[in-house]
Amino acid sequence: MILLLSYDVRRRGGIERLTLQVQASLRRQGRKVRLLTPRRLGPGPLGRLLGRGRFLLELILWLPQAHTVLSMHALLLQPLGWLEWLERSAPGAAQGRQRLCWLHGIEVWGKALPLVAADLQACRRLIASSGFTRDRVLERAGHWPVIKVVHPMADLVEAGQAPEPLPQGLRLLTVARMATGERYKGHRLVLDSLALLHERHQLSDQLSWRVVGEGNDRAALEARTRELGLELWVEFLGALPDAALERELRHCSVLLMPSGYGLDEAGEAQGEGFGIVYLEAAQAGRAAIASRLGGQSDLILDGETGWLIDPEPNELAALLLQLEREPARLGIAGQRARQRAVDQFSAACFDRSLTAAINGGPAGEA
Repeated sequence: MILLLSYDVRRRGGIERLTLQVQASLRRQGRKVRLLTPRRLGPGPLGRLLGRGRFLLELILWLPQAHTVLSMHALLLQPLGWLEWLERSAPGAAQGRQRLCWLHGIEVWGKALPLVAADLQACRRLIASSGFTRDRVLERAGHWPVIKVVHPMADLVEAGQAPEPLPQGLRLLTVARMATGERYKGHRLVLDSLALLHERHQLSDQLSWRVVGEGNDRAALEARTRELGLELWVEFLGALPDAALERELRHCSVLLMPSGYGLDEAGEAQGEGFGIVYLEAAQAGRAAIASRLGGQSDLILDGETGWLIDPEPNELAALLLQLEREPARLGIAGQRARQRAVDQFSAACFDRSLTAAINGGPAGEA
């Protein structure tokens, strides 16, 4: 049995969605999987504490029956260390069991890595969502296990459905949380770029920017939009259900999410570990605009399936102006993005890479 550890999959976060995809993939391959999550058992701190207690009890119950433990987050490895006494008391059950952990991005970048390094180094193998994340770990000194790359898959866009024609004008779409702690997503960069075009009288009436998402920074972004006089070009749509989000992806011109990678003075990291929405856009036949550094560089080929830029307003403004004047480039890049998604990021590719990563086979990239 494979014991799968994750956060509460009732939430809509990327890790939770990926966890369900891993669970479904393993079951498609005939694997027996048990998913454990430390979900709340009521409101407030007490509900959180009760949920963690139940998680530990379930872990005690199911750990002896597992030949593999796959943790979907580095912080969930710690309870396994707390339960080492169980392995010592039942050496036969523990013998041959392997521990693996999935690496996403900021939880193992910068100053976050030393906090979980010992737990990661105790694993048999590690799985990274991108080569970029794998390289950020391997560039740090330490005796690291083999790291396999398994790119996440996307299941939002219906496979096999032909892409929609490009809309009239340049319709930009951003799908990202608007949180003060995640300003690297690039909303302000886009506003500054549109403001530059406006100041230069180059902001066409046929250009629009549609923003999907919620967060505690939304009000400030809307205020900044009004301050810059960009209300006619910008529309904040809020959080959307999956069907509405798929429609937005199918009817935009290009996905625009220039998330910047970097480390601040305190060593805190920011950036995309992979960025599943870039893949969702590609499946819908749309190219993407992203920053050069980050996990998205595993998916987006600059100038072929999208554009990778330095997160700087003048560079983004110049690119938007070029794409508005040469819309055929969007169609060609979108077609290439879709074909690359089909060839290298399909469910079948995900199944093969995941199996190889768990088994230690060659298909997972080392």
